[in-house]
Parts: sequence; structure tokens; C-alpha cells
Amino acid sequence: MTRLLPPHVLQSVLEQLAESVLITDATGRIVYVNGAFERLTGYGREEVLGKNPRFLKSGHHPLEFYRRFWEEILSGHPFRGVFVNRRKDGTLYTEEKVVTPIRGPSGAVEYLVATSRDVTEEMALRARLEALSTLDPLTGLLNRRAFAERVKKDILYARSRRALAYLDLDGFKTVNDTLGHAAGDEVLAQLARNLKGALPQAVVGRLGGDEFAAWYPADDLGEAKAKAALLLRAASVEVSVHGQPVRLEASLGLVLFPDHGVSLQELLRRADLAMYRAKLFRLKEPEAFTPDLDGLTPQALALEAEFHHALTTGQSQLFLQGILNLKEDRLEDAEVLFRLRRPEGYVNPLPQMDLSRRALNEVLDRFVLQELQRLQSTHPGLTVWVNVTPWSLGDTSFLNLAERLIHQGLDPGRAVIEVSERTATHQLGRIAPALWRLKGLGFRLALDDFGTGATGLGHLRQLPLDLLKVGRELLSPPGPGGSPSRALLGHLVGMAHDLGLKVVLEGVETPEQLALARELRADFAQGFHIHRPEAHPLLPRRWLEKGESQVGDGSKED
Repeated sequence: MTRLLPPHVLQSVLEQLAESVLITDATGRIVYVNGAFERLTGYGREEVLGKNPRFLKSGHHPLEFYRRFWEEILSGHPFRGVFVNRRKDGTLYTEEKVVTPIRGPSGAVEYLVATSRDVTEEMALRARLEALSTLDPLTGLLNRRAFAERVKKDILYARSRRALAYLDLDGFKTVNDTLGHAAGDEVLAQLARNLKGALPQAVVGRLGGDEFAAWYPADDLGEAKAKAALLLRAASVEVSVHGQPVRLEASLGLVLFPDHGVSLQELLRRADLAMYRAKLFRLKEPEAFTPDLDGLTPQALALEAEFHHALTTGQSQLFLQGILNLKEDRLEDAEVLFRLRRPEGYVNPLPQMDLSRRALNEVLDRFVLQELQRLQSTHPGLTVWVNVTPWSLGDTSFLNLAERLIHQGLDPGRAVIEVSERTATHQLGRIAPALWRLKGLGFRLALDDFGTGATGLGHLRQLPLDLLKVGRELLSPPGPGGSPSRALLGHLVGMAHDLGLKVVLEGVETPEQLALARELRADFAQGFHIHRPEAHPLLPRRWLEKGESQVGDGSKED
């Protein structure tokens, strides 16, 4: 027969346990606590006997937690969980607890026995380790891995649009080099605080170095840009580092989910491309991704940035190439050519660039249009020919600018707007209304590079053209010994004249080609044999007085 242990032995065992023990009766009143409970909570035995344990509650747990607790207990099952409770001195502690219901002879629950161990330090250590694995130690923001996991999770369960902003500091290396890495770290820490404060609803992460990203709700691109502008403003401020003022500047690229991508990799890549364009172009506003960026190499983008910067800082130069009036034997027209100023001299960047790029062309077109008025004032009697892209022709602000410049003194009768044959062929519906408006303002209109595409008579009749520029390929066919087709050129010139158009032969580089242009009864000729492009500020006024005797002084450009 098994002997029962005397009560004093059980009492001694309970007192020696390292785990806290608390026992309540069926009404919830405490009937026993051991010494470990006293040490854990700071309450003495006499203070708690007869009381309900709710005085330990910290308010940390929601009602759902206690609902599940009582469901388990009343069903006769032990409840296991982690509780955050409050000590007598007000400090919080965390305990792993098992609460077991004890039934009496009748089957009813008569006692609840709670055993627990203090895991406060263990949980704090776990939290610190978790923070080290998810947070950037310098800024307190999510690190790259944790940020990526959060975005991937949101993408997986996304039911609405979101935006991803990719931000990079400009010139941060200079801060490190001049003030030291400790100062650089302080700059990054301050920047992180600024970003979090600027857009509290955003998930902000440090991707590495001086690169940051923010992920936030946005219904459309307009809202995404407005919120991104807050981030950019927060990153473009002056901060004090060790008593030294440091001016921060940043570049920001922006994408919209799912419009610009449905995977994190795609969104980050495209946001990075947009940021890179913003940095190269020295843009001070959020730059949204556009599909044309996908096909650009870093070299091409860098060239475009140089081009854009040159237009806005005076590192560019407009050249003029004379166009000979064959009927009058006078150089009284000239085409504007853009050149980029580099240490080795002036170069033409356009052949190396993707001229389908909308932002690039709009900047160039506006620049050239604004130069028209200055050219007319410095070269009285000169008629200037300028190329305009389809992007600008489809933009009412460009047309409004042209009208405004006319009111300010620009003479449209001494300006010719050129449109390429390719544009006329593929974007007729887009450009036709603009060309009619320009015609109504008094500009003359020319179709450039005719004969190199597929423009037919039907297209020509839909446009209010004045001039036809026959492409140099027809005058100088490729290949060794290539010679122009007199019959074809004659047909083109005759057709143009029948339509009431004047004809310009481009690519005239030899005396023989000039003679052919005269023989075919072309109206104008243009090419290196006639005039080599010159920087227009250096162009002498006597240029307008050149006649047949001086044609041929030009030579090919290098």
C-alpha cells in the first residue's frame, strides 16, 4: 500500500521550487502562493491571500486572450501561454505560465493551479536578437532583408495600390571624406528620423550605404508623388553634425504597384532606374519610372543627363548651317544644330541618344524655340529652321510658348518648323492639329528627311506643309561608287512642286551634287559643300551677303 506524503513534505517541496506557484479556489480567490511567487512579484503572502489575481494584470493582453484562457479552463484543459504582468513596484515582467484546473469528487473545478517561470530577460534577449536580424543598427530602420520581407508579404496579400520610393543621398561621400565616418553615421541617423517623421504611415528601410526605401499606400501616381515629395523634402535639409552645418540633398525614384511591377525585384530595379535618372539630371522632385527607362543603358542615361545639364547651365551651343537659296544664290536661311561643349571641343550627342525620350525632347525643343527670338535679333534678315519632336507637337504648353514668344516679338515668318518624315508617317493624328495651329500663327512648315520613310501623297495632303527636305540618302546612296538616281530625284522634285511645295536637297557635299540640285530645279540646297556649321554667336553679319562665289568654302565636320 502506497503511503501518502505528509502535508509538511509537500509544503517544503513547493517552497523550494524555482517556479512560481499560485493556487486559487473555484471563486478565484488566492489560497496559496509559494516563495518564488513572492520573489517574482514583490508581493508578500499575507498581501495576496483571499484576493483575486487580477491585481497582477498589466493591460498588455486583449480581451481575446482572456476569452481563450477561460475557454480552455472551463473545458477542463490546461492553458499554456506567455503572460505580461505587473510587479508590486509597477515594473512589467514576462512569465511562461501553465494554469491547470483541478476537479473535485463531483467533477466540478475546485482549484486552479498556476505554475510559471520568469522569462523576462530571455524575451528581452530574444527581442534584441530579433532586432539585430531585422533592424539596421545605425538608423533603427528595417534592414534590407526585413524591408524586402515586409514588401513581399504586402504584395502577396495586396488589395490596393502602393508606392515604392527609392532615395539616395547626393554627395554623401564628401561628408565622409571631409568630416569623417562618425559624422557620416550621424547624418544617416538624422536622415532616418526625418524620413520616419515625414511619412509615418510608410514602411521605411535602409537598403545599404546612403540608400533608403519607403513603401506606402497610394491610390494613384499623383498621390504617390505628393507623398514622395514629403520624403524628398525631409532629406533635403541642413543638419548639424558635431556643430558643423551639413546640407543634405537627395534624389528619389518612384514606382507604383502594380502598375510598374508585381514583384519586389522588378519594383526595386525600376525605382532605382528612376532614381538614377533623377540624380543624373539633378532633378529636385520625385522622378517616376517610365517604360522607356527599361531599355536604357547607364551610359546612355549618363549622356542624356549631360545633355540635359548642358541645356540648363550654358554648356551647350547652337550652331547654324546655311541653306542656299538656289534661285537667289543667297545664304539667307540656316538650320539650328545642337552641340555639346566638352573639353575636346563641340560634339553632336544626338546620334548616340534615344530620341524617343519624351522629357529629353521637350527640354530641347523649348530651349531651341526660346533661342529663335534671340537669333532673329542678332541676325536680322535670317530665316531660322528648327527641328521639333512629336512630343512637343502633342503638348499644348509648347504651342502656347510659341504663341507667347510671338507676342514678345518673335517673327514666325522668319522661322521654319521641321518635322521628320518618320514622325509624319507614324504620328500623323497626333501632330496634324499642332501643325495647323503653328501654320495659323505664321510659321512655315517643312517635312525633313523625305524619301527615307514611307510617306505618301495622302500624308502630304493632310499636312499644311510649305517645304520638302529630300534626305541625304537619296543624293548620296550608300556603298562604293553610289550615285544618285536623277529620275527618282526629278520625280520627287516635280511631285513636290505640283503640290505647291518648295524643295530642299540635303547632303550636298560636292560641286557635282550642287550642280545636280540646280539641274533638277530644286529651290534650296544644304550640305557641307555649301556651308560648314558655325557657332551662331561667332557668325558674322556678312554671312547673309554671301553669294554663289563663296559657296563651297565649307568642309565636312570631323
